[in-house]
Amino acid sequence: MSSDRRKFLIGLGATPLALGAGVSAASAQTPDKKPVPDFPNAATFQTGDLVWPKKKGSIVPRTRSAQAAPTEERRDWEAARQQMLANPAAAGLSPEVAEKLKTMSYDEFERFYFSGQERPPQGTSRSAGAVGRTISVGHVGLIELDARNIPYVVEATPKRPDGTLGGVIRLRYTDWLKSYINIQVWHGRFRDLDPAVCRRVVDVARSQLGKPYDFFNFDLNDDRGFYCSKLVWMSVWRAAQIAADDNPDPQRGKSFPPWFSPKALIGSKRVAMLHSPGEY
Repeated sequence: MSSDRRKFLIGLGATPLALGAGVSAASAQTPDKKPVPDFPNAATFQTGDLVWPKKKGSIVPRTRSAQAAPTEERRDWEAARQQMLANPAAAGLSPEVAEKLKTMSYDEFERFYFSGQERPPQGTSRSAGAVGRTISVGHVGLIELDARNIPYVVEATPKRPDGTLGGVIRLRYTDWLKSYINIQVWHGRFRDLDPAVCRRVVDVARSQLGKPYDFFNFDLNDDRGFYCSKLVWMSVWRAAQIAADDNPDPQRGKSFPPWFSPKALIGSKRVAMLHSPGEY
C-alpha cells in the first residue's frame, strides 16, 4: 500500500562517476549512515509517552500473544462483530454505519484500520504484493515510570502475553518486550503537555485496569471497554481535554470508519516521534 512502501530504491540507477581508486576515495569521504536501532533508549522514557510495537517483515500485529495466528484474529473479530450487530444502537452506531459493517469483510477492516484513512487503499490484500508483508492493525501503549524510574506499559489488549483473555493491563516494559518476537518499537510523546498532565493521562489509563477489551465500542469516552488507541484517546481527553486527533466528538459510530487507529495516532500532529526505526 502506498502509505507503507519503503523507499529502498533511492539512488538506484545512478551512473558511477569514478572507478577503482576514485570510488574508494569517494566512499571514504561519505561516511556510512548508521542504522536506526530497533528499540528506543528506555532511559529517555517519560511518563505519558507512547510506544508502538511492530513485527519485522509485517505491518503491525494486533494481538499481544506471539502464538496468535491470523485465522484466530479473524475468528475473534467476526465473533465480536456479530455480537455488536445484534444491537448496533447500543454500540453507538448510526444506521448507515451499521449497514456498512454488516457487509464489511475482515480484509476490508484491516485496510481501513491500518491506513487510518476514510477510504481503504486500493489494490491491497493481506499479502502486500512485492513488499511481502502481512497487513494487520497495529497496537499502542502508554509508558509509566514508577518511583524508581522503571518503565511499565499500560495498554488495552485482546490477549495477555500468555494467551489468556486480556483487557486493560500493566506490564513491566522489559516483560512487554519479551512477549513479542522479532519486533521494532516506535516511541512518541504528546506535544505541549507538561509532566503533571502526562502523569494524569497515565492515572486515567491506570484507573481502567481490569476493564475488558472491546473493539466494537465506538464511543471513545465510554469507559466500559477499550481497544488500545481508544484507551489513549480517552485518557488524554479526560486528563487534558485534548482530542488526540483534533476531533473532540467521541461518538465515532456516527461516521465511517468508526475506529480511531494506532496508525492515526502515530500520524497526529499532537504527537512528536522520538524514535522511528522505519515506516510504521
